[in-house]
Amino acid sequence: MGEKMDHLNKIVEQILDFARSTEPKLSSVNVNELLDDLSLLTRHKFKHQNIDLVRRLATELPPIMADAMQLEQAFLNLMLNAVQAMPQGGRLTLATRAVGAAGNAGKPTHVVIEFRDTGEGMTDEQCERAFTSLLSTTKAKGTGLGLAIVTRVVETHRGKVKIKSRVGHGTTMSITLPV
Repeated sequence: MGEKMDHLNKIVEQILDFARSTEPKLSSVNVNELLDDLSLLTRHKFKHQNIDLVRRLATELPPIMADAMQLEQAFLNLMLNAVQAMPQGGRLTLATRAVGAAGNAGKPTHVVIEFRDTGEGMTDEQCERAFTSLLSTTKAKGTGLGLAIVTRVVETHRGKVKIKSRVGHGTTMSITLPV
């Protein structure tokens, strides 16, 4: 068993090395448009799983310099993780907002993207492990590699990923990216 896990982790490391070595091709990205496109792509899956997709996208969101394909991959991972966290159906809320640093004369410095689900939620320990463990035999279904890739993408874009969760109350994944 241990040998197989080691081998699996090596494969995962190679996938992540690939993700890491793929330099983002930066261009001006409208995050709201990207989320709209993904919402259209996933609409049938959500409907089929009894999940309401709610979009609360800030108007006047400044564009960010990013690799649209890599962001799309990260966002899709988070959306599909949310689906798996809600086997009985529920609601996934996508929210965006611009935030500014104090004393920056109200000019936005970052864009925050939130993925809020009404799923099973996670314990503090599961939240801790969500980003660190590659493959463990006890992890919640469907995270692992997905979150490792999300974290990698966000870090290469000089951003941050935060996870807030309460068992029985759902999970909020928030990504902060510089404008």
